[in-house]
Amino acid sequence: MPEPPVPEATAAAGPRPGRDDFWARAWSAYERRYPADPLVMAQAFLCAGLPPSRAELREMVRLAARLMPALAPAEAETTAVLDRHVFETEAGRGSGERGLRAVLGRLAVAPLPDTGADLWLVTGYAPGAFALVPRVRHGLLDGVGGSAVTALIVRALAGSGHSPRPEPAPLAGAGRRTASGWGVCRAALLLADVAVGVPPAARLAVVRERGPDEPLLHHWAFLRTALLRPVMSAFGAGPNDVVLACLAGALGARDGGGRVPRTVTALVPVTLRADAHGPEDGNRFVGARVRLPAGEPDPVRRLCAVAARMRTVRRVAARPETERLLRWCPDAVAAWTLRRGLRPWGSSLLATHVPGPQGRIRLPGWRVDHVVPLTFLPAGHPLAVAVMDYGGEFCVAFTARAGYGGVDGLPRRLAEAVRELCAAAGPGDGR
Repeated sequence: MPEPPVPEATAAAGPRPGRDDFWARAWSAYERRYPADPLVMAQAFLCAGLPPSRAELREMVRLAARLMPALAPAEAETTAVLDRHVFETEAGRGSGERGLRAVLGRLAVAPLPDTGADLWLVTGYAPGAFALVPRVRHGLLDGVGGSAVTALIVRALAGSGHSPRPEPAPLAGAGRRTASGWGVCRAALLLADVAVGVPPAARLAVVRERGPDEPLLHHWAFLRTALLRPVMSAFGAGPNDVVLACLAGALGARDGGGRVPRTVTALVPVTLRADAHGPEDGNRFVGARVRLPAGEPDPVRRLCAVAARMRTVRRVAARPETERLLRWCPDAVAAWTLRRGLRPWGSSLLATHVPGPQGRIRLPGWRVDHVVPLTFLPAGHPLAVAVMDYGGEFCVAFTARAGYGGVDGLPRRLAEAVRELCAAAGPGDGR
């Protein structure tokens, strides 16, 4: 399979802070400390039909720059400048999903242009199929913001007739409650839990430092929304709650058995954006440690434990004091908190949920069948998980280091855990 071309990168150009972004400099400090582990966020839009032309790819990049000025090239939007942000590569002819995953694994560690964002077109892996892969440095844009921007770009190309313009988003807690001392304390306790990490998280595996040319591994599973909706309704759980509970079951059912750690802990980012589908640059989230009861044999008890913790986290994130506290936080403290929260003994894995594009995306000549979220892998971690909903399904995507045993079986074990939960949480079971 041909190697994807490597875009020209500027090593000295760190992430440019987004609007009111209190995490940008913390991500920049993290990149300097762990240069071998790139903070690349991406989505793979799995499409059917005729691939877009080079001119259409340039137009997507131009619209991204219009929506997000932080992503705009420093020079004028000439064809030559836009071409430095558009790349095309082929997977092995007829290699199927395996070939696509191999290309995505290399893109996960390929350098970004100096603006911190680019767009890839991947073809060849199946007849009549192609993938569009927008990538961005995490310091510029978090997963929720990236999903909103990409969806608006594609819909603009579908025939809106004008280029969308960004609108400032309000604070997550604006207009809901007044600030209180107790609210500040609860927000501070949430951040302190991430930074201190007590009890320590169980390590899923000990991994060596990634080599300069070592790609990451990507696997994914699609779950029908209709299958999970009754469970979410019965237990008042969100999609991330259900997936985390089933992930706990999948991690506890590792091939070959073995002892299941009792302190498997996920670091879960919770968005502070009032509008998850509105375009806004920067990072607006708060992290929370959520214990995954991997050793609990009852799937309903697993869900109840995860959902209870997530309800508490979401209540704290919705308070206006949470974002205000983050804005007051000195850069050094933010960087220290982020680094400690992402340590392998601070969290076993990163697990994030990103809302996908609303409705089905269809353009003249092609359509988007699935969207796969591709998160970065923190330094020292063997596994990270991202969840996205689109078109009546949830995609659960696993990013892993080569050598992490059993990752190729995780999609199957996750599907089995979902079926087990749906069977156990039958009609009327809302304990």
